[in-house]
Amino acid sequence: MRPAWRLGINSLSGRRSRSMLLVASVSLSCALIATVACAMASMHAGLKQRVDATVGAADLRVSKTGKESLPQDVLEKVRMWPEVRVVVPRAQGPIILKNPATNSECATVGSGVDPALDAQVRAVEIVEGRRASALGEIALDTAGMKELGAKVGDTVSVSRWGDAISLKIVGVVRQPGIGMGVVTRAESQVTLEQMGVIQEKPGAVKEIDIVLADSRDADRVATAHKSDLGTGVLVRTSAKITTGLDQSQRTGRIGLTLASTIAMFSAAFIIMTGLTTNVTERTRELAMLRCIGGTKWQMAESQIVMGLLVGVAGACVGIPLGTLGAWGLVSYFKDHFPAGFTIHWIGLLEGVVAAVVAGLLGSLLPAWKAASTSPLEALASRSKPARAKGLILCLVCGVVLVTLHIVLFKSMRNPDLLLLTDLVIGLPMIISGYFLLSVPVVWGITTVLGPLLSKALGIPSGLLVRSVQATPYRFGFTAGAMMLGLALMVSIWTNGRSIDRDVLSSFKFPDAFAAGLNISERTQKKISDLPFVAKSTPITVQIFHTDAFGFKALDNALTTFIAFEPDDFLKMANIQWLEGDKVAGIEELRKGGAVLVAKEFKVARGIGVGDTLSLSLEGKKHQFKVVGVVASPGLDVVSKYFEIGDDFLDVAVNAVFGSRDDLKRVAGNSTVRLLQIDLKSDGQFATMTDADAIRQIRKAGGFEILDAGSGRGIIKEIREYVSASLYVFSLVAVGGMLVSCFGVANLIVAGIQARQFEFGVLRAIGAQKGLIARLVLGEALIIALGACIVGTAFGFHGAWAGQVMNELTLGFQMTTHLPLDATAMGWGILTLITVGAALPAIVGLNRARVRELLGAVRG
Repeated sequence: MRPAWRLGINSLSGRRSRSMLLVASVSLSCALIATVACAMASMHAGLKQRVDATVGAADLRVSKTGKESLPQDVLEKVRMWPEVRVVVPRAQGPIILKNPATNSECATVGSGVDPALDAQVRAVEIVEGRRASALGEIALDTAGMKELGAKVGDTVSVSRWGDAISLKIVGVVRQPGIGMGVVTRAESQVTLEQMGVIQEKPGAVKEIDIVLADSRDADRVATAHKSDLGTGVLVRTSAKITTGLDQSQRTGRIGLTLASTIAMFSAAFIIMTGLTTNVTERTRELAMLRCIGGTKWQMAESQIVMGLLVGVAGACVGIPLGTLGAWGLVSYFKDHFPAGFTIHWIGLLEGVVAAVVAGLLGSLLPAWKAASTSPLEALASRSKPARAKGLILCLVCGVVLVTLHIVLFKSMRNPDLLLLTDLVIGLPMIISGYFLLSVPVVWGITTVLGPLLSKALGIPSGLLVRSVQATPYRFGFTAGAMMLGLALMVSIWTNGRSIDRDVLSSFKFPDAFAAGLNISERTQKKISDLPFVAKSTPITVQIFHTDAFGFKALDNALTTFIAFEPDDFLKMANIQWLEGDKVAGIEELRKGGAVLVAKEFKVARGIGVGDTLSLSLEGKKHQFKVVGVVASPGLDVVSKYFEIGDDFLDVAVNAVFGSRDDLKRVAGNSTVRLLQIDLKSDGQFATMTDADAIRQIRKAGGFEILDAGSGRGIIKEIREYVSASLYVFSLVAVGGMLVSCFGVANLIVAGIQARQFEFGVLRAIGAQKGLIARLVLGEALIIALGACIVGTAFGFHGAWAGQVMNELTLGFQMTTHLPLDATAMGWGILTLITVGAALPAIVGLNRARVRELLGAVRG
């Protein structure tokens, strides 16, 4: 074994409690990475399970734009293709069920299939009973059975126009959910013939799954036969259908890399602080080793070995711990992770690499310090006061790094380049900048508030100030490591409140909405004729690709085309025109080929009145003239709120507004999936509640309306979801604080061990036990206060940077306001964790006898 290696191992083993604290902090960092990685993998496994259940073994899928029924002759044409082996038609529509025994109702997305053919494409897990295989039979998923309070063998009724159909429940299937709490609507399965009876559309088919004789021909077959099927009929390969899943995984990888980087730097700072403290304590020992032949490189190498050992040990403990934690999380919330627990091997490898790199980075400064110390100077002096030069250097370097990060986000307008630059350069730069600033901030806090804190804790004047300022780097760097968790919390809450204040509050939702798979004119009229309905208008929704948003590298830029009847819609929506003439714009919409765009298009890409907007569908580009820039009424959000199809992976942002005639022309889509409704609020309807109105709208809509909701109710639920998400993400921030608390404990223990003799002298000359404990408590409070101030500034800075990125990629313009309540909560949590980390050492010191303290090596 090399001498330097033995020296490093002996140093760690000689300070076991402190070494274990360092390992514990790295272990928790690794555990967080492993937990996030495996939880994300389990979520994506749920998404894949859902996609597999939807796509199955099909090589191709034929469907109509907007989920309309396919033309009658399409099925026969497909069956004639020479390349096909199996053709599986599928009908789809709402099936509203009622259980007479419990008087419960459940809106389900119904599928009509040929059981024998469908079994060759999709594997369905049967929980109980069997699939529906004849007229008068239905199989439900577990969610539908629970909502109806039914069991296999029960008879349920299906409402239609003026009559009802009785169906016998013959089986229960397990619905493949999406994961992480996002669960699709309850589903039901009947025969293809039965669906035709329910919808009063015999022979109607919504999509056709195709298994080819040779799956390698999928792209060629799709291209060769696409033009045979008419306008608006899509032929997609299974690879295109699963594109959203791939994009979701790539986006998740960026988030995991970001989390790994933050965890790595946090662990590196803690290791650096601990090893630097170790070098300071062993200055005379290292000097004697130099005098008897030890080289500078051996001194440096011993520190590097210590850092790597701490990193490797942390990985060995943290990776299994984090994996176990993720397994427990998935097991406890198994309904939200339908595919069960999945190990993310690449994420675990990232955790190991982060731990080892953290150990290496954390050992560099101690290695340089150990190698650069002069033996004669080290032997002649036990300690040196901190120089003003070093404090000023930390201040200047910190300010420069933080300023450079601001300049980076102010000057770079290409979002792809900015994201790459920020991950590689910007993030390390801003973390290092605020970490360095922690040293002068703690010094300043001690100078200004130290006397007040001393008086409050009953500590003799000057004792606390001298104690902290004797080792400002040790206290400052510990505060720097502690501030990362708070910074994350402040950033999350700042942006969360901005979304609520600047995005959600700007939506001007109409009174009510009704949603279905394909709402007929008959249903529209029944709802419009309700006495309390002032007006209603149909809306067609289509997802298009656009280059106006997002990152080109991820190829995930989608937008929602909201199609309407211009006159009726614009009278109801009361849209705020920000650019363009309203009268002329409406006339252009009537003529066709024109659209209104949300203001985010103007913000993100400068697209305004007179410009040409290019939207793509299935690889084909369509050009539209922009005739107005408007404040979005939030209908894109409403359309996703009522999402009832299988486009759950299409995360579209913002909206384009155009005529239904245009959408039918370019995409062949005229399906009405949303009704916008204005309610009367005068006379006899002045006291009518939203709940009463929605209940009657559902009843009037019959089996075609799957869901309905009021504008106020929708925005309330969205706000509740955002608020709950903030609290969930705050747990991650608290986890970051817990990681850093071991660094605080390490510092406190090191300080106590180094000053045992001095504490013994104070006790011997009459100082009470409580004085020493209060002194150490005061040091912990100064660390917490420094971490609070620097962490708040860092979090606010990070929130601003995030909003700049949102503006460039999504066009969202948000203002940055510090959330005082959430910040106060973060300060309180951080202070409690810091003091809690110091308490064991304080209690141990308080129990020590004077003889034990005086027996310690002086200095």
